[in-house]
Amino acid sequence: MAISMKEIAYMCNVSRGTVDRVLNHRGGVKPETEQRVLAMAASLGYGGTATPRNSPNRFRSFQIGFLINAVGHEYFTEILNGVMMEIESFPHGGVTCITRLSSGFDVDQQLQMLDELENAGIQALGITPANHPRIAERLSRFSAKGIPVVIISSLLEHFEYFSFVGPNHYQSGRIAGGYAKRILSDFSSIAILTGSTNMPGLNLRVQGFRDACESAKRHFILYEPIQSFDDDVIAYKAMSRFLSNHRDISLFFFAAGGYSGGFQAIDDAGMIGKSKVIAFDTKEISVQYLKEGKISALFSQHPRHQGKTAVRIIMNYLLNKQIPSQREHYESIEILIDESYYPNSQLTRRFPESNTNKED
Repeated sequence: MAISMKEIAYMCNVSRGTVDRVLNHRGGVKPETEQRVLAMAASLGYGGTATPRNSPNRFRSFQIGFLINAVGHEYFTEILNGVMMEIESFPHGGVTCITRLSSGFDVDQQLQMLDELENAGIQALGITPANHPRIAERLSRFSAKGIPVVIISSLLEHFEYFSFVGPNHYQSGRIAGGYAKRILSDFSSIAILTGSTNMPGLNLRVQGFRDACESAKRHFILYEPIQSFDDDVIAYKAMSRFLSNHRDISLFFFAAGGYSGGFQAIDDAGMIGKSKVIAFDTKEISVQYLKEGKISALFSQHPRHQGKTAVRIIMNYLLNKQIPSQREHYESIEILIDESYYPNSQLTRRFPESNTNKED
């Protein structure tokens, strides 16, 4: 199956008309755009007759790489689980998945692992990236070679990805804020715990939360976010320091990271059960607190499904040259309350038996 102008246009994030003008020397295109289109066309083998890309894809084998920030992070581990489940269930075979696991969004570590994946000859990449210019620059080199890069969950600035899979961070924040304003009274004070202000997705989530709260007809006091850096010890210390000066918190909003440490600090301060708590993700401790009535609501981002979706996008492209209908594949946000975990074994009929089948 030959390379199409549509595919080149998608990979370069330009219109098909722009690609047509470049490849047919019609002019009217910026030099840097022309150079990018020509480089992509050459990488993809456009117009060639003997490149592997022109052979029937169903008879080919593929190597795809995934770099997931899963070490010590339950949420990203679930993304990885989704990736592996989808790979194992892939019906056509001939797919080799090379995985690398990073920790703490370490930039140097991720760069080293990207080198390893490139040297292994991968033909597509899924990644939860550290938000850093060096990562963006490195991934741009993958894209320039015609290797599709799917960003999963974590936003990366200054990089044009093949596809993004994950939550709409701003909208997810508005959903949490919309829930908060429904359970709070006027002049309530709100503490926010986030992972890091260096993560644009989390910043958008916090902004969405703030915007939703400020749209209410009541006055709320929102304190500046406390950073946990996804570390329970840091979260515990930071939250404890905060609570030593603020004992009037009406609601704690966990946007991400450091859940166990943050919950423990609130508990040690004697505020669990007195203040309301809402949080993202269905971590084991969060679910247990929800069942016990210590948390008002959890917001699930379905990380396992994100991993599965990333694999499907990559394989649809490699096998069928099917480019995504949209670049952003936003995962729906599910609001969970204690009743969400009502045991199925206890679901019995709650209405009187009908007399229709009874003997007269």
